[in-house]
Amino acid sequence: LSFGGSNGARRINEAMAEVILNNKDRKDVVHIHATGSIDKEYFDNLLKSRNFDASKYPNIIIREYIDDMSRCMAAADLLVTRSGALTLCEIQAAGKASILIPSPNVAANHQYHNAKVLVDKGAAYLLEEKDLTPQKLCQAIDDLLNNPQKIKEIAKNASATAIIDANERIYNEIKSLTKEKKH
Repeated sequence: LSFGGSNGARRINEAMAEVILNNKDRKDVVHIHATGSIDKEYFDNLLKSRNFDASKYPNIIIREYIDDMSRCMAAADLLVTRSGALTLCEIQAAGKASILIPSPNVAANHQYHNAKVLVDKGAAYLLEEKDLTPQKLCQAIDDLLNNPQKIKEIAKNASATAIIDANERIYNEIKSLTKEKKH
């Protein structure tokens, strides 16, 4: 499963076009890619320029937007995506392996720092956009697809970093603070 957000991410789309072309004949891979609204036509033209017709490959699903993300994420073994806070929370809660490509166009490079938290715990793979090439992304994906045990290990580590009781923690903290003020 790969996506760069609802608007898309040009660099991810460009690299992902090559990944799709490289893996189109793999029978063991079903790939869902969301182009985002801005890059849909651009992405389609990238593939057409390489004489690729996605309709001939049932294992390749290209969408503008993923409106059933929880279902797609549950089905995926590997995600390639940006590293916004909510996306990472979903990856952690779902316990999924991921290749994270932080957007460099955000305040204080926070997506990189978000990604590093997972990477430092063996819970994700990091590929910075400045280093992103189709070849490097293809290699990273192939390395993981050819090592299912590594995918399981990264997924397990991602799951271990999840904080799934945040609401309860916040509620208990507020409750303890209100008790202190009454005294």
